[in-house]
Amino acid sequence: MDEQDSGPANALDGLGNDLDPYKAAPQDLKDLWKQWTKAKSPYEVPTLSLIPAGIQISEDLLQREFTAFALDHLYSLFANDSQGLQGFLASLHSSNPAAVLSLEDVNIPKSPNQKVCSKAEFMTIADAKLVPELTKAWRHSKCDHTPYEVVEIPGLVILPNLLPSLVQQTLLDLMLHREFSRPQNQTNFHLNYNLSYPEDGESFFSIAPESAFSPKTPAEHKPMSIQSALEKNLHWITLGGQYDWTNKVYPPEKPPKFPDDLTKLIKNIFTDIKPEAAIINVYSAKDKLSMHRDVSEEADRGLVSISLGCACIFIIGIEDKITGKLYHETLRLNSGDAIYMAGASRYAWHGVPKIIPDSCPDYLQYWPGKSYPAWEGWMNKKRVNLNIRQMYEEKTS
Repeated sequence: MDEQDSGPANALDGLGNDLDPYKAAPQDLKDLWKQWTKAKSPYEVPTLSLIPAGIQISEDLLQREFTAFALDHLYSLFANDSQGLQGFLASLHSSNPAAVLSLEDVNIPKSPNQKVCSKAEFMTIADAKLVPELTKAWRHSKCDHTPYEVVEIPGLVILPNLLPSLVQQTLLDLMLHREFSRPQNQTNFHLNYNLSYPEDGESFFSIAPESAFSPKTPAEHKPMSIQSALEKNLHWITLGGQYDWTNKVYPPEKPPKFPDDLTKLIKNIFTDIKPEAAIINVYSAKDKLSMHRDVSEEADRGLVSISLGCACIFIIGIEDKITGKLYHETLRLNSGDAIYMAGASRYAWHGVPKIIPDSCPDYLQYWPGKSYPAWEGWMNKKRVNLNIRQMYEEKTS
């Protein structure tokens, strides 16, 4: 994604450098947020005033990056499962090109480190049989990937339908199977519970639902079953820089490395940022996110936010420091949408007052898949948000 000329200066340039992480949102924004928490169907949002964004995004680039990202994941699934690979390839012969975008019938291998084919061998098969079908599917989707900027909130770019369904499924696998199961990644459980991690390469979704996390202070907390933890109590997971939610800072020690595959995908599309930290927010049907600002990063770089699963209502607003005028917009974000918060919007107030029920797309409702029958339909009432940012400006020699 390449920057173009930015347009005339806007009154919101008066935002200034007011970046107190503890400062409360303007009352009008909090009132609007509260109104939306009580909203009922059909959840109609105001029409946005949009203009073509001052950035360019290449369809060829998207197709290339999405294909590489999906193939890496497919290799991890099938490198030790030749029968599974043959079954998946057979499914590509469906008359419906969109069928290639589903991993619903894939069984996750139980011995992920035992490779029966090399990456080179897999790519030979992929180039002959997978890539043509993936290309056909991307083209069949006919989604509009045109980036739009929100007039009232300069720097806020909406990229509707950015991620194809297979990329969305891949992200869920990587975030909630792989990254959730890595001890270096903190969660909202770590403060009060001892986590018993699954065996190497396994997922928390593979643990018996009746198993439990033990409390660090039994007098204050009861054991939490895996069933309860995953159904309603998992709220966030951090990647890379492990954000300190209490003190609203990043710890001074060197953070865990940000995942290579996610870095490559995001960096090659959103070229202005270097992914160093991310928060995976997991919302259940009645969950909300209060109005806040992301102001703890030293780098003045854009922030990428990706939506998966159920749609949500998203409120964003900026208060002009000179005139005191409040600019705000209300958006509906659907699965596969991305927003890019740069410029004045980078430090805007934003929050999620409502998860829209029964809005998870069909191609995600099966997740986490047939390998985890105890969790069938888990994603049907969930929204997962991947929020990526750069922590520090890169040093120049």
